[in-house]
Amino acid sequence: MLRKVTGLLFIIGMMAFGFEFGPLGFDKRIDTGEGYGEFTYTNSGDEVVRYKINIFSTGKENDISKYVSVYPKILTIKPQSSGKVKVFVEAPPVLKKGIYSFMIGSENVSIPFLQKNKKGKIAPAVSLKTSVGLEMQAYVGEVGDTFEISNEKIVKRKSDKGKTDNYYVAKLKNTTGRGYEIGVGFVDSANSLIDVEARGRINNNGELNIDIKIPSLAKELVFYDYNNQVFVGQKIILKNVKNNP
Repeated sequence: MLRKVTGLLFIIGMMAFGFEFGPLGFDKRIDTGEGYGEFTYTNSGDEVVRYKINIFSTGKENDISKYVSVYPKILTIKPQSSGKVKVFVEAPPVLKKGIYSFMIGSENVSIPFLQKNKKGKIAPAVSLKTSVGLEMQAYVGEVGDTFEISNEKIVKRKSDKGKTDNYYVAKLKNTTGRGYEIGVGFVDSANSLIDVEARGRINNNGELNIDIKIPSLAKELVFYDYNNQVFVGQKIILKNVKNNP
């Protein structure tokens, strides 16, 4: 049962051009045939848009752009609609265990259309080209399934209205061997998800300070992988965490 999830799809918003893209990362294992991901482009504008999709090198030693394919390479989206791009990475056996990267680029392609100028004559309209490039990560080999949690405690704080709320406070270190677009949330006694709060990207060996209000029905704290839409790491049983009045 899903009650509420905020930010399941990370979005880049370019309001002036009606451009939205998500998720922001790939984060797939690529040596087991699982290197497939989909990206959604949303046109929130009032005109048809068209994008040319490119895969190119990061310029880094761990670049795998030559093993990446994308379909379609030209994406046309009607106003107030969405379209999907499929990306697949086929890793050769020579790749060693570790993190790899590639770039995905989206270039706005002009679509000719006509409009009236000030003198009432029909003339081609001018459209502004935009280009966005994002680095994506993937990984080879088994990775860890828990995070390092330290300095954890439950802290009581009074709100402006005088109500006392509980907050979970801790430091998380990601030593799993891969990166995540991470969320922090809670489940109740029926294992139903109450809420998830996006916390941005945490790379391998990266750290995250957690300071989050605990909902009244929460029994466990959980971590959420937005790019793969699954829970990751360990669950934190809140009753086992030291209470700090």
